[in-house]
Formats: sequence, C-alpha cells, structure tokens
Amino acid sequence: MNDFNRIQEKLQEFIKKYYFNELIKGLLLFFAIGLLYFIFTLFVEYFLWLKPVGRSLLFWLFVSIEVALFVGYIVFPIIKIFGLKRGLTEVEASKIIGNHFPEVKDKLLNMLQLSEISQNSELVEASISQKSKELQPIPFKRAVDFTKNKRYLKFAIFPFVIWLFIFITGNISILTDSFSRVVNYSQVYLPPAPFTFSILNDSLSVVEGEPFRLQIEIIGTAVPENVKINFLNESYYLENSALGKFEYNFSKVQKSIKFILEANGVTSDVYQISSIETPVINHLKMVLEYPIYTGKLHEVIQNTGNANVPQGTNITWQIETKKTDAISFVPDVESAAYFKKNSKDYFIFSKQVFNSLNYKISTSNQQLYNYESLNFVIQVIPDEYPQIIVNSDIDSVSRGPVQFVGQLSDDYGVNKLQMVYYDKINKKEFKSHLIDVVKSSISDFYYVFPEGISLEEGVDYELYFEVFDNDAVNGSKSSKSRLFSYYKKTEEEITAELLIEQKETIEELSKLVEKSKNSNQQIRKFKDEIQKNADINWNDTKKLEELLKRQSQYQEMVQKQSNQLLKNLRAQTEQKESKETKEELLKRIEETKNLAEQEKLLEELKALSKKIEKDDLVDKLKEMVKKNQRNEQSLERILELTKRFYVEQKLNQIRENLEILGKKEEKLSNENPAENTSKNQEEINKEFDAIKNDANELQKQNKDLKRPMKLPENKEEMNDINNDLNKALQELKEQQAGSAKKSQKSAAKTMLQLSKSMEQAIMKMEGESIDENIDDLRKIVDNLIIFSFEQEDLLDRFSSANIDHAEYPNNLKKQQVLKEYFNYIDDSLYVLALRLVNMSTMIQKEVSDTHYFLDEALLNFTDDRADLGIANQQFVITAANNLANSLSDLLERLMNASPSFGAGKGKGEAPS
Repeated sequence: MNDFNRIQEKLQEFIKKYYFNELIKGLLLFFAIGLLYFIFTLFVEYFLWLKPVGRSLLFWLFVSIEVALFVGYIVFPIIKIFGLKRGLTEVEASKIIGNHFPEVKDKLLNMLQLSEISQNSELVEASISQKSKELQPIPFKRAVDFTKNKRYLKFAIFPFVIWLFIFITGNISILTDSFSRVVNYSQVYLPPAPFTFSILNDSLSVVEGEPFRLQIEIIGTAVPENVKINFLNESYYLENSALGKFEYNFSKVQKSIKFILEANGVTSDVYQISSIETPVINHLKMVLEYPIYTGKLHEVIQNTGNANVPQGTNITWQIETKKTDAISFVPDVESAAYFKKNSKDYFIFSKQVFNSLNYKISTSNQQLYNYESLNFVIQVIPDEYPQIIVNSDIDSVSRGPVQFVGQLSDDYGVNKLQMVYYDKINKKEFKSHLIDVVKSSISDFYYVFPEGISLEEGVDYELYFEVFDNDAVNGSKSSKSRLFSYYKKTEEEITAELLIEQKETIEELSKLVEKSKNSNQQIRKFKDEIQKNADINWNDTKKLEELLKRQSQYQEMVQKQSNQLLKNLRAQTEQKESKETKEELLKRIEETKNLAEQEKLLEELKALSKKIEKDDLVDKLKEMVKKNQRNEQSLERILELTKRFYVEQKLNQIRENLEILGKKEEKLSNENPAENTSKNQEEINKEFDAIKNDANELQKQNKDLKRPMKLPENKEEMNDINNDLNKALQELKEQQAGSAKKSQKSAAKTMLQLSKSMEQAIMKMEGESIDENIDDLRKIVDNLIIFSFEQEDLLDRFSSANIDHAEYPNNLKKQQVLKEYFNYIDDSLYVLALRLVNMSTMIQKEVSDTHYFLDEALLNFTDDRADLGIANQQFVITAANNLANSLSDLLERLMNASPSFGAGKGKGEAPS
C-alpha cells in the first residue's frame, strides 16, 4: 500500500500545481479584462459627460466588476491552493492525467476505483499494488503546462498598447480628465465648448487703402456650419474656404476696425485690424533735355518713368506725393540716391544718362520704408557710328578716271566726308581730300577720282572714304569704306596697253570679216535658190529665220567691236603726227557702224518670211546682199586702216622707247659705282630685248598688210646696241667699271641716233605715202570722168534706137565693156581706200550704187526692157558724177595738205 500512498501524494501535488496554473491565468485575465473595462469606463465618461448619477452608477459598476473579476480569477484559485475549499477530486485529477499521458489512460482511474471497493481481497490489493508500481515512474505534475498561459499574455498587453498610443498622440488628458470626473462622481462638471476660434493671419495690420483677408480656423470637436463677424454694428457671414476654415475679405481698409466672431452661440474675444498710413505718389513728370547736337527740342513726359532718349540726355524727375517723408532713386547698378524735397509734398531729382538704366522710385514714411517701388526703364539710344556705302567701277577701269557713288547716313547728321589715299609702299604718308556733302541724316555723294588731287605716275595707291558724325557727347566718330586699289599708270604703260587692246580688237575684226563673207555668201545662195523655186515652202522659211538670226548676231558683234575700237582710239594720247589720221579713222569707224545697222531691213525680211511673198522677199534679199557687200568692204577697209594705224603707232612707240632707254643708259653710265650695278644694267638689257622683239613683231604685222609700208629695219644698229649692252653687263659683273662705262655710252649713243633716224624715216615715209596716194587718186578721177562721158554717150544711143535697130546689140556689148571698165576703177579705188583714211564711206556707197544700176541696166536691156534700162543708165551717170565730185574734193584736200603739192606747186591741177 505504500506505493498507492505515494500515488495519492503525487495526485495532491498535481492538484496544487493545477490551481497554481489557474492563478497565473486568472492574474493575466484580471489585468487584461480589468484594464480594458477601466479604459472603456473612462471613454464612456469622456464622450458622454455623464451627470453625477450616471457617473455614480458608472463608478460602482466598475468597482463591482473589478471585485468580481478579482474574486473569480485570483481569490478562488488561492483558496483552492491552500485547501480552504475543496477543489479537484482524485478521480477528476486522474482523468486529466490519463488524458495527458497515453500510457496511463484509465490505469490510474481503475486503481482509484479498486481502492474504493469495501471488500479488499488479496487479489484487489495485488492489482492495486501492481498498478501503483507501474504508475510510480510517471511525473503527474507535468500534466500541468504553464506555457499555455502565454496565449492570455496578449490580452494583458493590449490595454497597455492602447494607453501607450493615447500617450504618444498627446491625448492623455482623455484618460486623466475622465478618471478625475469618474472618481469624483458626486461633483458637477460642465462640458467645454465644442470649438474655439483661431486667427490664422500672421498680423492684423494692413496698409491703408489695401484689402485685408481675414482667415480663421475652428478648433474643436464640432464644426459650425456658418460663422458671423460683427463690426461697425453690422454682421456678415464668413466664406467657408475649407473644412473648419473660414475667410472674410475687407476691401480697402481706410482705418482700424474692431470685430467679434460668433457661431452656434459661441463668441470670440474682441479683435482689431490696424490701418497703416501709406506714402503715395500723386503725379510723376520727367523733363528731358536732349543734347544740343541732336537738334531735338526739350520734351516733358507725364505719369511715366519710361523713356527712350539719346545718349547724354539730362533727365529731371518731378514728383508730387502724399504722406511721404522720403523718395529714393535706386538704379540697378549704382548706389541709391535720394530726391531733394523742395516743399512738403514735392520732390525733385536730376541725372544725365549715358547708358541704359533700370531703376526704381521708392517712397517711405515713418511706418513704411520703401513701401511703393515703381520700376521703370530708361532706354539710352547711343549715337551710332555713321554708315557709309560706296560703289565704284574701279574694278572694271584699267586706266583713266574712276567713278565713286556713295550713300552716307547717321542718326543725327553727317559732319564731313574725306577720301584718304596713300602709296602702298609707304603707308605712313596719308593724304586726304575733303568731299562736299550735305550735312543731313542721309545724303549721297558722287566723286570722280582723282579729281582735285594730283597723283604720281607709276605709283600703286590704296584709298578709302571716311565719314565723320557730329557726336558731341563721345566725340566725332568715323566709319571707313572698304579699301580700293588704284594704279596710276605711266603714259608709256597706257600707250602700250592701248596698243595691246587695239591689236586684240584688230584680231576680232579679222574674224568678223571672215564671218561677214560667209554670211553674205549664204544669203546670196539662198536668194538664188528661192528664185529658182516656184513657191516658198516651210523649210525655206525656217532657213531664212536662221540666216536672219545669224545676221542679227553678226550685226551685234560688229557694233560691239566698233565701239571697243572707238573707245580704244579715243583713249590714246593724241600725237601731233597722227592726230589728223586718228580723227579721220574715228569718222570712218562711225560710218561703218551706221552702215552695219540694218534693223529695219531685218524686220522687213522677218515679216515677209511669214507672209511668204516671193517677189518682195527676193528684192529685199537683193538689197541685203548689196548692203552686206558694202558693209563687208567697209569692214575690210576699217580693218586694214586700223592695222596700218597700229603699225604707225607701234613704230612710233618703239622709237620713243628707244629714246627713253638711251637716256636711261646714258644716265646709268654717269652714276657712281654704287648705283651703276650689273642688276640695273640687266634691267636695261631686258627692256631692250622687249623693244627688239616688238620691232621684229612689227615687221611681221607690216607684211600682213595688203600693201605693206616701207618700214626702216635697222637690223645692223639693233645688233650693235645689243652687243654693247651685253658687253657692258659682262664687264660690270667682272667689276670693270671703266670699260663698262664706255660700252654703256656707246649703246646709249646708238639708241639715241637710231631713234632720231627712225623719226626721220617715219616723216619721209608719210610724205611719200601722201604723194603716192595723190597720184593714184588723180588717175582714178581721170578714168572715172572718161567712164562718165562714155556712159552718157551710150545713153544717147539707146535713147535714139529701139530694140529692133541694128546697133542695139553693139550698144549692149558697149554697156558690158563699160561695166568691166568700172570694175577696174572700183578695184583701183578699193586698193587706195585701204590705205587712205580720208576717204569717206559715202564714196563707197556711190560705187555700190553704180555697180547695182549697171547690173540692172544690162538685165533690163537683155530682157528687152529698154525704158527701164535707160532709167538705170541715168542713175549710173548720177552716181558716177557724185563719185567723181567726192573724189575731186578729196584730191584737192590731199594736194593742199602735201608739202610737194602746196598751193601753186604740184605736178598738175585737180580735174573739175
């Protein structure tokens, strides 16, 4: 039985531990439920603000519940632990242990039941003893698990979390105030107002005359629907701007205002909006005094501080104010300045402006400093640099005067214009020339350079135009034009250049002569073709259009080259020997230009080609062929005459260059050894080589003439000069100054002698040429008179005999003989015209008319149209007589001009 007793002791230990566990669970639940109910009680009072009766009930109910929880969860477990009250029975304990330990199951319960049997037999006791031994090792106290109470711990922590949250959020007064009212349940407590008024404005001060917006916020548990403001014995509702926020706008507060807020019976304290007096600008005026040089009158600007003014303008600000003690002038880049106070409300300030200015005008009084700041801009218009634009034909002019056309402009007027020029080599020596201009804002000028100044020949100049303005503030400013270059050519360089241009023009004219022949041949061929055809077809019309187009192009080319030749000849320096020849050549070129103009005939041919009238077209083509032949002859003649004139001019240039070079060589021979160097001698040798080449080239050009002139060749003299020059150069290189001077003097002397002999040869050649021309012209006039008499005699024969007369065929043969005879006269006259510049193109016209009427007379007589043939003969006689008269006048002029045929002297008299 000892084992059974020990089992019973273990059961009692288990029961004590069981109720100790119940005590722990009770403590946790007591604190959890008790604290939660405590917080609940305080919240009820906080939100309901119960009266004393309610709070008494709430207090005693709280005490009762807390006592009940304490007794149930703490007192009862303690009593059962100490056995003051019966707790679990051994049977109930065995069931709990059997459920916890699977190996015990019902063994402990069966053993207890066996022990309660009244008749203990040995078998029962043996069974109890056996079961006791089996249960002895099992620890019954482990059936109680204290760790299961952890689940109640969270309920105990939850009230502390609530308290901590309230504490952290700063609302601990919810608990403290409610607790105080619950404990003092018999005392009467009035609930507070549900809200208060809070002014959100930083300040209740406003500048006089400005609006003020009052902003309030409702602080409390309740938010009224409307809030009223009471001031000046009147009430107004505020505007609801957001939840719990209201606003009211005071427009233009002129003086201080007291007000009270009211809502749902809740009234605020008395508040006051204070009004601050403001400084005010009533009137602003600016007096603008412009610089005198601008020519602008003084100006007054009202009620604004903005202005656009010239640089250097003096500005005076005049301001009328109210309630203002000071006005400051605050520029953006300078320190502030103050207006001068002339009277109580009148201020003044002056400043001369040279640069654009952003500034403020600020007003102040004792209460407000720089209260009103007005921003303004003074835009200063600087006196710009004058503008100059210059255009010139200097790039297209190789010699002679140059035209400059320019435009000047300045914002307040141009002061002066000058042209500055200087030698490129010596740029420090500037020279200027004033040009008269109108002193206005915009003006034009025209200047012909180098009018009014003298330039040195052979100097390369640079020049520009400089304009000055009338800026009195910064000083007169100037602007320059672009740089121009001008080379003042020497007379020799100009002559050489003109001769080169003349040579190029002659070459172009030579090409034109060939084109003229080809064009006329095509027109003649086309005329013959359409004469054979019965009608003019479309192909003929197109071919004619092409021919006319070429003819028009040819005419333009003739005009262009003729103008170029005229320009070239006019630019040449007039020499006494060639002045008359040049003038006559200019006349001939002008006459050739006029002959070449056939616009009217071309237009008529174009019109006829469209009408397709064969007869009229053939007549016009005949007229064109005739005119083209005359033009062709005129052009060939001008070409030949120009070539001859070129040869004469070139020969004279070579003579002059020889004379100049001879003097230069003579001067070099007299220089000291420092100047008489091989380098200078080499330059002279090169110049002579150029003269020698020009002389050789001139001989070739003379041979190209249809009738070459008798030019002096002077090969021997040229070789002597060349040898002396080369010898002098070699001796200078070998530093044999004495021998070199002898060679130099010899070369110089030979060059001067050769120049003189060439001058004499030219004069002799011109005299012989005049005499030869007079002789040839007299023969032509004699033959022409014979032709005229015989043609007149033949006219009488045709007039007295009809076509059936036996002499008619003989007369026709005689007319053919006269035609051939006139061809001989024409050939002689053409050869003479190629070298006689005095012969007018009108003479050529008479020759052409004679040919034309001779051909027409033969054609009409052959076709038995004797009346028309006789009329043609009359025209032939008229043209021949006119030609004879013109040639006789020319012969007389030549004889008067010739030294050999002076007045009363000569080989014979000119025929009348």
